[in-house]
Amino acid sequence: MVGPRPIGAGGFLAWVGSHGLRWRLRRDGGFCRSSIRQSGVRAGKDAIHVVSDASTTAFEARHDLPSDRLLEQGRRLVGFDRRFERLSGHMRLLSDLDGVSTWAKRNHGGAPDLVAALGDRYPLLVFHGDVGTGKTATAEAAADGLARMLDTEGFLLKLSTRVRGIGHVGEMSTLIGDAFSEATKLAGRARFVAMIVDEGDALAFNRAAERAHHEDRVGVNALIQRIDEARQLRGRLLIILCTNRFAALDPAVLRRAALREEFQRPDDHERHVLFEQVLAGVEVGKGVVDELVNITGPRDERPGFTFSDIQTRVVPEAVARAYPERALTAEDLLVAAAELEPTPEIREHEE
Repeated sequence: MVGPRPIGAGGFLAWVGSHGLRWRLRRDGGFCRSSIRQSGVRAGKDAIHVVSDASTTAFEARHDLPSDRLLEQGRRLVGFDRRFERLSGHMRLLSDLDGVSTWAKRNHGGAPDLVAALGDRYPLLVFHGDVGTGKTATAEAAADGLARMLDTEGFLLKLSTRVRGIGHVGEMSTLIGDAFSEATKLAGRARFVAMIVDEGDALAFNRAAERAHHEDRVGVNALIQRIDEARQLRGRLLIILCTNRFAALDPAVLRRAALREEFQRPDDHERHVLFEQVLAGVEVGKGVVDELVNITGPRDERPGFTFSDIQTRVVPEAVARAYPERALTAEDLLVAAAELEPTPEIREHEE
């Protein structure tokens, strides 16, 4: 047998070999690093190395559940406890269908039609809102909280936007299928899997939009089909789609959402809590936090700062003024807040 031959990155076919094994490329055009195996080409000629591990390309992160890190993440999220208290009932209804049946038998003589109606819902949540408002972080912490509530072990998967592929025929739909197949395998017969689809509008955008190409529409169709099939797992797979562009989502995806949760920029109280939390142990003087809350709030045509703006821009900018020569001061914080501008709002419109 002739050994593997090096082949350049340009001009790859989307499918090679009798089993349709795919070359996968990184966004920058290079190869993704994943498991490889040898497979004969259709005519039985040269064997070539091809990528075969879909999980490494489909998911950008995977965490065991429950997770101490995600538990701490939820503790730090301003307003998470209140939001999770509201969401957890719906999440549990979607993820504990056996528990729902037991509850119905105990309280309502079985209520088979009610149980069937609840079981027919799609295990899909849509978290939508402006950029930097904590959608993905909340989804991660909520998945951990749900696993603890159900007293079960499982996995948190973050679907990568790489599943859009690079435009080859059938690539996007195949990669989406690979991702859901991997999630189904991980769920097995007893485990719980939460799949986060970040930047969900990149995968679930409106098929009627002018910018949608044929392959894009096929990919959205594949996503919808996989969401439909997820009901067969009886709650062992929960999908949380996060998006900054709610209006861009396909109506068929929105119709399947069991719950839509909107995230907004923090109000005065939430910014006050966040500043106090981040600056705990830092002596900045009385009233400084109130001034910071005022500076970072909305005014005129300018929106207020997001959670992310405060945590990843305002506070680091202030610390950079002091580090490493001296202690952080109120002036550092106030100047940083005054000089920076909040992240612009995303103006949504139908496409």
